[in-house]
Amino acid sequence: MNQNRRRPNNVIEVNFLARWLVLVLMIGLGGLFFVYLKNQQHSIGDQTRGVEAMLREVESLNAALDAKITGLTSRGALQRRLDDGYLKLEGIRDTAIARITPAQPAESDGVLRTALHDPDSRFDPEASPRTINR
Repeated sequence: MNQNRRRPNNVIEVNFLARWLVLVLMIGLGGLFFVYLKNQQHSIGDQTRGVEAMLREVESLNAALDAKITGLTSRGALQRRLDDGYLKLEGIRDTAIARITPAQPAESDGVLRTALHDPDSRFDPEASPRTINR
């Protein structure tokens, strides 16, 4: 018998095993990332629903307050308060009235010079009406 005969070995192919191990690890990490994103999505959705409910409450409160303000400032409500004596109206005194003298034409043609006080300036007939030549 020949003593140099090799015994059969169970050979493990390391590159084949490493390739599958990396592939399974990447798929597992992808799955974990997907689950994490879905949990974040549900959490943010719950927060959004809470904020929307709070917004609806504030809008309804705002509408109620607008209706109350409208009711309190209506002519009928003010007249009732005036009749009850809650409000008192006083006439405007002559000393509190500001009297403005009527505008005087700057030239004999009757054109009022209210924005420009330079009598030598004239409008350019070729230019737009908003531009002034000096």
